[in-house]
Amino acid sequence: MKIAVVGAGSFIARTLAMHPASADWRYLGHGEALAAEAGLDEVDMVINCALDPRLKKQSYEPGLDVDLRLAQRLAARTEVRYVMLGTRMSYGPAGPGGRLVETDAARPLHPYGCARLETERRLGELLGERLTVLRLSNIFGYEDVPGRSSFFAIALRSLREHGRIVLDMSPFVERDFLSVDTLAGWLARIAERPAGGVYNLGAGFGTPTGRIAQWLIEGFGAGELRVTDLREYDAFWLDVGKAVAAFGIDLPEPEAVREQCRALGRRLRQELKR
Repeated sequence: MKIAVVGAGSFIARTLAMHPASADWRYLGHGEALAAEAGLDEVDMVINCALDPRLKKQSYEPGLDVDLRLAQRLAARTEVRYVMLGTRMSYGPAGPGGRLVETDAARPLHPYGCARLETERRLGELLGERLTVLRLSNIFGYEDVPGRSSFFAIALRSLREHGRIVLDMSPFVERDFLSVDTLAGWLARIAERPAGGVYNLGAGFGTPTGRIAQWLIEGFGAGELRVTDLREYDAFWLDVGKAVAAFGIDLPEPEAVREQCRALGRRLRQELKR
């Protein structure tokens, strides 16, 4: 299959470009992909990693929706498949136990979750079974990049600049964290055997946020964990049974998350020595 990835500069796309199974895919910036001469007529699948950051903070606007604009261009090509990278925030808060499964009623509260759920709906109307929606958990990797506001980006930046990680929640709150390297391998597998529908993609278990901070500090070799608020909120983990059955992916072990976090801490230390 000829596969195009839109959003070439994104965190996930850059990891895909380095993965052996997806290194020869075509990578396009979102502006390039939306241009008339983009050459999307030549591809069999589009994976979109691009997102207008305004949709994370404000009400949904179709004109800001890169997924929708791409899908509108591809709708008439009935052989082309489309992969949308969605978010677990489309569900809204998890119930007791933190489990989120595809059959749950979606009741997002955050503008980002509302916008992504609306995108799912509109793309479904345009593409039908040619659409694969992947609702992602917290994807992590080396994110020491100015401006990124993910849990890991903030933690790594604070550890580097201040020698500490600050949590504004209980360190016992468990969330689903999945390595971007693991995700890249899964996306290559999904591209080989695509299936329409909505699928969760995450580790399949929760990890206490305090443990994540501890392992980053251990890898870094120094630092402290400071907790400014003991509130317990937004605990979740994704039930990935549907994705495992559809795509044959292998789930990570909890030990793998610990070692990946320690490796990120070590990398941060090495970057400081340069």
